[in-house]
Amino acid sequence: MVLPALVGEEAQSRGRRVAAPAPVEARDPSRDALARQVADELAAIDRALSAVGAKLGEADAARARRLAAAYRLLRRPTAGLAADPAADPDPMAAARRRAAVRLLLERDLAERRLLAGEGAQLRRAAGDEQARAARVPEIELPAEIGRPARGKLVRRFGAAPHDRSKTTLSRRGIELEVDAQAPAVAPADGVVRHAGPIRGLDDGVILDHGGFLTVIGKLGAVSVPTGAPVRRGDRIGRAARHRVYLEVRIKLGAGGIPIDPEPLLSRPRR
Repeated sequence: MVLPALVGEEAQSRGRRVAAPAPVEARDPSRDALARQVADELAAIDRALSAVGAKLGEADAARARRLAAAYRLLRRPTAGLAADPAADPDPMAAARRRAAVRLLLERDLAERRLLAGEGAQLRRAAGDEQARAARVPEIELPAEIGRPARGKLVRRFGAAPHDRSKTTLSRRGIELEVDAQAPAVAPADGVVRHAGPIRGLDDGVILDHGGFLTVIGKLGAVSVPTGAPVRRGDRIGRAARHRVYLEVRIKLGAGGIPIDPEPLLSRPRR
């Protein structure tokens, strides 16, 4: 029989059986946040699938009612004299009825095909999201990155009210307040995947660091070409005004998933 491990000399001297505590695995805030983002996306897809399923059910019920009504309409003679549509005293009216019924049924069928196609796309998206969720525990995340410029953090990642409109925006990155035309540098070793205009971010640079990407935007001048290797701290451009934007994207799915860069930033130099 194997006895539990004894902890401490005093416990050993008295012969007490004290089990050694199991090691506690440190939590990774970035990984936890990434897992929550993937789970939220999967939940949103599930809600959309439920809504599409409900619409499909309603469309099928409405189509069944219209089919029954169409059958009664086609069987009804124009003047109520004939039970056989072929013997209708007004063939033109009967032909118009048939054309109207055909248009209604074709419209219903087209609507159902659209809903079915949307449902199929959502199911594929759910499968992709489940595959991403399975990769979260083992994907390599950055432990620390450098600051792209010297400055104070003024805009944080996540939901925040817009200064003017007061609507809630979802920010995918952070912003640093910097001196005019302050130099911007690579936050980690990598390769330049894009250098030039980025919609909404003036000019900028997208760097590939292996398991993740960084987007450095709001630059007025870019000093590195696409395809160039860079080392952490290498100059990549200058700020366009008084802000430099930083986004970190984990390579999960098309375009990647943004995570909060703030916990990864190295301390600013004095």
